[in-house]
Amino acid sequence: MKKKILAVLLSTAMVATLLAGCGGNKADTTTTETPDAAETEEAAEPEAGAEETADLSGMSFEIVSKGLQHQYWQAVLKGVESKADELGVNVHFVGPDSESNIDQQVTQLTDALNANPTAIGLAALSTDSVMDLLQQAMDAGVPIIGFDSGVPDAPEGSVLANCSTDNYAAGGIAAENVYAAVSERIAAADGTVRIGVVAQDNTSESVVNRGLGFIDKFAELAAADGYGVSVVGNDTYIDRATCEVSDDAKVIIDVRVPASVTSELSVADVNSLLGESDILALYGSNEHSANAIISAAENHSEIGTGEDQVICAGFDSGAAQLEAVRNGVLLGSITQAPVAMGETLVELLVAAAQGETVEDVDTGCQWYTAENIDDPEIAQNLYE
Repeated sequence: MKKKILAVLLSTAMVATLLAGCGGNKADTTTTETPDAAETEEAAEPEAGAEETADLSGMSFEIVSKGLQHQYWQAVLKGVESKADELGVNVHFVGPDSESNIDQQVTQLTDALNANPTAIGLAALSTDSVMDLLQQAMDAGVPIIGFDSGVPDAPEGSVLANCSTDNYAAGGIAAENVYAAVSERIAAADGTVRIGVVAQDNTSESVVNRGLGFIDKFAELAAADGYGVSVVGNDTYIDRATCEVSDDAKVIIDVRVPASVTSELSVADVNSLLGESDILALYGSNEHSANAIISAAENHSEIGTGEDQVICAGFDSGAAQLEAVRNGVLLGSITQAPVAMGETLVELLVAAAQGETVEDVDTGCQWYTAENIDDPEIAQNLYE
């Protein structure tokens, strides 16, 4: 027993001696420390510039536009598809056969909800027509992003953000340029002068705001020069215009809206305005209305940019407008940025689907003429 105890004591002494020797020669010692939890997490983080890309392939978006018949909507679709491909999300883009076919758009929005999408993009033809469906989407937890005109006065919380041109401001820009072109002729006129506004409808908020922006700005500029103004024609535009009106007006702003959105009826409105003896200028507040002016010009030589001609301006782009601006049928037009709008829409849909806070985005506009139509900054926003 004593021998066993002695052996144990000797072994312990030898180990202690070895440990002491190791501790006395630090230059020959390598120490490995165990990292704490925080250091472990730091090591697990990716290096700067090596960010992981979220997998968005499970996201599916339904996008309901105002139509596909105008080149403007085709340009929006181009932007949507480009950004969807880039991010790897699925999109289904639809629109009614005509921008007056409100019932068809309501059906398409109903189908979009029934598809159980991750989120919905909507450009409403009529705000009132989709109120119940917006409430259903909100109750189901489906986020909605508006684009183009969006859905003004929607139930609170049902439309999280809107990406669009500031249409009221854009209409004002058109008015500034038209007024500058005709101001001397207004001053020289003995009697009244008439400024025609050709609008395809009085229900689409984007179209209405472009008209109102033009009316209010033109009236403001005329009043600053000492002229009384009156607004006549369509009741919606008369009621919603905020400009001061006068019973003894020199400047008459005449707003025409067709009974339905057809080229024939809009051309008839243009012809009717051209029949007014005091007509001085015309403004078409979207591609449809601008094209109606261009079509009427084929039979009316008085339309143009000459000193004694009826000065005309448009809104949007498209092959017909580009040619009309180049050859002097139109003084100029307002272009939006439809491709960028489509791209922005998809980005907002993704953000909303991920629960992020989203805000309205103004996608911008520009006034283009024969002089600047080929400038790179302008050309990138024109579509045919």
